[in-house]
Amino acid sequence: MSKPETSANALLCGYRMPWRAIAGLLLLLAVMPVPAADIIDAELQGSLLEHHAPEVKVSGNIIVGVMGASAYHALTRDLLAIRSPDTGSATLCLKVTSRDGAYTSRNGYRSDTAPAILRLPYRSRMQDTLGGYASKPGHIAITATRGDCGISAPSDYYLPLAIDSDRGELAGGPVSIYINGFDATDVYYRLTGTGDGEFRDCHYIEEGRHTAYNFSCEIPELPSGSASPLTVEILREVYGRELEPLTINILATR
Repeated sequence: MSKPETSANALLCGYRMPWRAIAGLLLLLAVMPVPAADIIDAELQGSLLEHHAPEVKVSGNIIVGVMGASAYHALTRDLLAIRSPDTGSATLCLKVTSRDGAYTSRNGYRSDTAPAILRLPYRSRMQDTLGGYASKPGHIAITATRGDCGISAPSDYYLPLAIDSDRGELAGGPVSIYINGFDATDVYYRLTGTGDGEFRDCHYIEEGRHTAYNFSCEIPELPSGSASPLTVEILREVYGRELEPLTINILATR
């Protein structure tokens, strides 16, 4: 009767499988996508509330949208986010309004995390309707204001942006401010505290139905080195007669 093999070769053979398993695990980890550590989900307060009513009469705030110009397509992809404030906690109200006023939503979010990129979960039950508006720029406006949704005329706005899922960071680019001009015939904007201070034209939206907003102010890019918050002054005129100016702050721009 032969004795069990106890040679060094036999012992080495007994340890080959664990090392191979470890090597395979390391290879798997190397090729798996790793989520960006600084993108954190804000907490939606309750269920997502949204409405669609083709026949509407809109009356409301002058400021209807403050957003990155590419944020419109992030809604249907659930890739909408903001930069959180330095305090590490945030309560905010996200409003989405179609240009014709038919689609609207208003939802509160909360986060108690350290400063990070906050994704705002937006799982619409009206994907076809929302997708029709979010398929091209200018047809949907987004605001994310500081505080709860009960504030009637907020002045502090976060900047909703699209998440670049390939790079795990927020997409840059121009900023769009959508204005309900009411009776205004001309609208202008300027960035204060940036060394420029000149008023620039906002463009009247001529095409299609524009019940909810009818002017678009396009900021080509945020000034490099600009302070946060960035203060924007909005001036409206009715045939040359100035109306009361409006000032907003765009928070956490950097």
